[in-house]
Amino acid sequence: MSLRNPSAAFFSVVLGGYVGVLALCATSRVLAAEYTAIGPVAIGACAGLIAAGWCHRRPALATTLARTRLYVLPVAVIVAGAAVVPVLPAAGVRGLEPWLREWFVEIVVFSFGGAAVYLVTVNRHVTALRDRESVLAEWHARPDRRYRRLLRAGGLVLGCSLLVVGFALVFVLEPSVNPLPAFGGALIGQAITAGRPRTYTLFESGLCVHRSGTINYQFVPRSQLRTVDLAADRLEIGRGLPWPLPIRCATTTMARPERVADALERVLESAPAAD
Repeated sequence: MSLRNPSAAFFSVVLGGYVGVLALCATSRVLAAEYTAIGPVAIGACAGLIAAGWCHRRPALATTLARTRLYVLPVAVIVAGAAVVPVLPAAGVRGLEPWLREWFVEIVVFSFGGAAVYLVTVNRHVTALRDRESVLAEWHARPDRRYRRLLRAGGLVLGCSLLVVGFALVFVLEPSVNPLPAFGGALIGQAITAGRPRTYTLFESGLCVHRSGTINYQFVPRSQLRTVDLAADRLEIGRGLPWPLPIRCATTTMARPERVADALERVLESAPAAD
């Protein structure tokens, strides 16, 4: 089993485990029982096994989740909560801290489990694409200098802002839950490593991006690819929302950028492939 290239069985186990743990937490709340009690554990195990079996019988489930972007929901909730929860006391909203402490375990399970499902779903989708679609083009490149500067400046500014706001809230409002400094540190770390080379793999249904030193992929569906612009110093691939910035590759670090641009243009000229 591999996180970077998960099999269908591994994907089923991860998704089933996530459903099972969520069911365990929900059952323990409904029954007012401990998490280790027989009832919640049995119901959680049954729910997990049923979900894993159902998932394993549907080999295209990862593709379906990737196409509908349902796998992004837990991560979106995490990010939205991290941005809103620490600021609510400043807006006069009180009484949230006891609720967060009471539901701390469920929030952690939903958050970290959802992040794991997000990672495995995208990686499983990319692995399945390699099995059923031909690779139209593959190249290695670093982001061009202007793009690296933009990513680093944006990440550092936003990360430092979150750190300052997070620590200011600690001294002014003393919130019991304050994830802003952690998110700020993560953004600063992302900004520092923004110049790492990436591997791009083009399929008929979209573009896969893998940054060196990481185990996760990013997949941009064919329907989100907009334009291709090749210049002397960079190859730019325009993307639709929710990606606000184009992909920019430094041509000095690429092999045969003209062939890559031609392959991208052929994909853009063709009808969008069904995911």
